[in-house]
Amino acid sequence: MAVADQTQHRGAAVLPRAGLESDTAKMIRRGGIAVLRAVLFAVISLIFLIPFIWMIFGSLRRETEIFQYLFPLSLHTFYPIEWTLEHYRDILGLSEAGNRAGLNFGRNLLNSFIVSTGVVVFSLLFNTMGAYFFARLKFPKKNWLLAFVLVTLFVPFEVTMIPLYIVVRYLNLQNSYWAMIVPWFASPFVIFALIQYFRDIPYELDEAALLDGASYLHILRTVIVPLAIPGLVTVSLLEFQFIWNLFYWPLIAVQDKDIQVLQVVISSQTTQEQTFWGRTFAGSALASVPVILIFLALQRYYVRGVAATGIKG
Repeated sequence: MAVADQTQHRGAAVLPRAGLESDTAKMIRRGGIAVLRAVLFAVISLIFLIPFIWMIFGSLRRETEIFQYLFPLSLHTFYPIEWTLEHYRDILGLSEAGNRAGLNFGRNLLNSFIVSTGVVVFSLLFNTMGAYFFARLKFPKKNWLLAFVLVTLFVPFEVTMIPLYIVVRYLNLQNSYWAMIVPWFASPFVIFALIQYFRDIPYELDEAALLDGASYLHILRTVIVPLAIPGLVTVSLLEFQFIWNLFYWPLIAVQDKDIQVLQVVISSQTTQEQTFWGRTFAGSALASVPVILIFLALQRYYVRGVAATGIKG
C-alpha cells in the first residue's frame, strides 16, 4: 500500500510539469508563427514597395543615371549619386525644356481630379438608386433584369468603344470633360457591390418608415445611405482609382491638351525617337500622391467595408 501511494504521488507531481511544458511549447509555437507571419508580410511589402521606391529615386536623378547602376544590384541602384529636381521642373512647365514641350502637369493633375470626382459623384447618385431598386424593392422579373445588368460586366470595352464614341459625338460632348464623365455614370460592378450592403440592412427599417408615410426616395436618403457608408466609401475608392488610371478612353475622346488627363500626358513622354524616363517617373510619382492621400484619409471606412464583405461572403 505504501508503494502504491508513493507511485500515485509521483504521478501527480509529473502531471503539472507535463502541463507546464505543453503550455510553454504552445507559447513558443505561437511566437514562432507570429515571427514567421511578420517576416512574410515584410517580404511581400518589399516586393510591392521596391518598384515604387526605385521610381521615386529615379525621378530625382539625372536621365543618364537611371539605368546606369541597375546591374549589378547595389546601393546606387536606388540611391542617386547626383540629386536633381529637373524632371519635376520639366513636367510642371517651370523649365525651358518643359515649356517647349508644352507640359503643365499641374493642370493635367487638376483635370484628372475633376473627371474622377465627377464620375464618383454621379456614379454614386445613379448606381445607389439602382442598387436600392434591386436590393430592397419588389418587382416582377427583377432577377432577370439584374442578370442582364451583370452580364454587361463581361462585355469588353473594345466592343462598345466605337458605339460609345458615336453617341458622345452625336451629343456634341466630344473634346470636353463630359466626354470623360458621362459614359461612366452607370457601373454594373458598383450596383452589384452596393446590393450586397443594402441586402444586409434589416427590412424592418423600411417597413417602419413606410408606415410613417416616408417615400422610397426618403427611405434611401435617410435610412439606407447612412447605414451603408462603409460600402459607399469602398466602391467610391475603387471607382476613383479606376477612373484616375483610365487611359484609353480619354485618349480617344479628348484631343485638347488643356483638358487632357494625367495618364495620357504621361504616356506622351514615350515617343518613337526617345523615352523621357525621368519625366515619366516624376509624372507617375505625382499621379500616385492624390490616390494615396485619399486612401489614407478614408482607410477606416474602406477596411470596415472590406471586412463586412468578407463576413457576408
